Amino acid sequence: MKQWDPNLSPYKKKKILSKSTLQISPPAVLFIGFLVLITIGALLLMLPVAAVAPTSLIEALFTATSAVTVTGLVVLDTGTHFTYFGQVVIAVLIQAGGLGFMTFAVVAAISLGAKLGFNQQLVMKEALDQTSMDKVITTAKFVILYSFVIELVGFVLLTSVWWQEFGLGEAAYQSFFYTISAFNNAGFALRGDSLSAYSASFSVNMIITALFIIGGIGFAVLIDVKTNLRWRKLSLNTRVVLLATLVINLAAFFLVWLLEANNVNTLASLPIGEQALTAWFQAVTPRTAGFNTLPIDQLTDATTTLTIFLMFIGGG
Repeated sequence: MKQWDPNLSPYKKKKILSKSTLQISPPAVLFIGFLVLITIGALLLMLPVAAVAPTSLIEALFTATSAVTVTGLVVLDTGTHFTYFGQVVIAVLIQAGGLGFMTFAVVAAISLGAKLGFNQQLVMKEALDQTSMDKVITTAKFVILYSFVIELVGFVLLTSVWWQEFGLGEAAYQSFFYTISAFNNAGFALRGDSLSAYSASFSVNMIITALFIIGGIGFAVLIDVKTNLRWRKLSLNTRVVLLATLVINLAAFFLVWLLEANNVNTLASLPIGEQALTAWFQAVTPRTAGFNTLPIDQLTDATTTLTIFLMFIGGG
């Protein structure tokens, strides 16, 4: 396929494009790509090997869609209904959706030395929100590399924490799943009560929250921080995102602790240190992550309203 000549006049570009047998806009291509990914994921989740009981088409589609769009809503318990195979399928869907399947396509195409046509370049620019192919390639490589590094660190840390509880093999598997789910802000968990069993674990709380806070900040900010290490050199967008994240998280932390301090069903019965840890987790998770260490149905109305507000704000 010939590369697009940037020196062509608008008239010639239009004429060449009009000769194509099929023209699909970049957003449409991305939509179809996600639709295909969700469909493949749903079909895999319906396989007998993927679950301990039959999974209906609507259940599989819902789960696959929630995973690809990193929403975290479930109609089936991920840890008890799905087998290891099904859980790995969900983790792969989360990773593909969280990082963007076009990111992998860009890196694969460049690695194989493929020449990209004009329409392909348009799709990739649209997918990664960039204005030039140079920036597309740089961004895609950064996303893959930094995701791998950050998730590897999270995986190693969680495995070291869970090793004694589960044994090396199961600890590694649990860490693999939770690292992907947390970094991509998906909120899928292997327990029905999410991470409530680890409300008193400083290590688990700090590792998981670090993963989804970094993931929620966004790669545009991470790239800027990596490129410009000094605060004054950072873009306005980066500074706003970093400051807003800090202020909102701290404010939410104190508010959750204050609002739940006298609630015997949540914080009131816990030691002061565990109260702080649990309040922190519950304060920073609503914006993007979807995990919980407190029973959501037992929160006060005020905390529930605050949670809704934080979810409305979202990530970076």
